[in-house]
Amino acid sequence: MFKLNYKLVESEDELREAFKVRKRIFVEEQGISENLELDGCDSKALHMVVQYGERTIGTARVLFPAPGVAKIERMAILKTFRRKGIGSEIVSFLNERLKTNKIDRVVVHAQYPAVPFYKSCGFVGSGAPFNEAGIGHIKMELLL
Repeated sequence: MFKLNYKLVESEDELREAFKVRKRIFVEEQGISENLELDGCDSKALHMVVQYGERTIGTARVLFPAPGVAKIERMAILKTFRRKGIGSEIVSFLNERLKTNKIDRVVVHAQYPAVPFYKSCGFVGSGAPFNEAGIGHIKMELLL
């Protein structure tokens, strides 16, 4: 059995693998347009991957919309690896790195079905529900 490796993206190959996971989840599973998924913000984002052996099975990116604020986006885990605690570990991994970069607030736009997950990670709702890419979301925040 392979150990899961949570790491920041360090190469173009790792970033390409992250994009493959995102495409599979957001474009193929959820039907989001590839133009919306690849929104032009990746070059200014911090990216991380979860690897199972040589295989990338999860990813997330982080943008920095304001001083002291980080926004976790595009968190995706391959279907067969879901509900195994990997998402919580992604959030923990990112939060630990963000704390060292003087970030004191983390924001997510949670799809409705993911709200209980983000609540379990300490996020609280902050704002009215809205649609993004045709999917219901709510803004949630976590103070570090």
